[in-house]
Amino acid sequence: MTRSTQPQPPQASEPLSNADRQALLAIANALAPLDEAAIEPLLQTITVQRLAPGEALLRAGEPGAREFFVLDGVLKSWVGDAQGREVTLAFHVGPGVLTPAIARVVNERSRVHCHALTAAVVAGFEASLLLDCMLRVPSVQRWGDAVMRAELMRRVDREWALAALPAMERLQHFRAQFPGLEARIAQHHIASYLGITPVSLSRLRAQERAAAV
Repeated sequence: MTRSTQPQPPQASEPLSNADRQALLAIANALAPLDEAAIEPLLQTITVQRLAPGEALLRAGEPGAREFFVLDGVLKSWVGDAQGREVTLAFHVGPGVLTPAIARVVNERSRVHCHALTAAVVAGFEASLLLDCMLRVPSVQRWGDAVMRAELMRRVDREWALAALPAMERLQHFRAQFPGLEARIAQHHIASYLGITPVSLSRLRAQERAAAV
């Protein structure tokens, strides 16, 4: 049966508070060292959205050339397949970053849907501002390259798991990659990410419980 989350429109954005600014910089520097002074003009443009579960951050086909930091909460990126079913592409768990715009935007429009699975706080800014800063400041370019390498490795790792691992091992791989996430979101999101049905996921969990007895 097809599930539709029907994400709701996002709440209005608000200016970046000092607390959110510090949280954002902590995320950025955890990925790669970043010169705060070099990106100060960019920081001044950042706005924050506070999303309730089910609210949309991005919709496929709509303008989406923005970069996002996930300050808190869990979001997922997904597309609809030919049968209208949701196919989960990625989970974005705060503190962290969303998939870079260059990997999810074509002709200034989003190729994917992205919505909150839990209450979430997201800080965003125009992707063109980061690109301009990367062209002018070598340290920012190195930071952007590090973010893209991390995204490439995430995608390669997932493709390998889908192609090479049996379902039980894919579940274990997911748990190692996203500690604690299994208890925070609905089963069908995880099943879609693993490339199996919710029924199959339930069976895997039942096998684990039986083996533990």
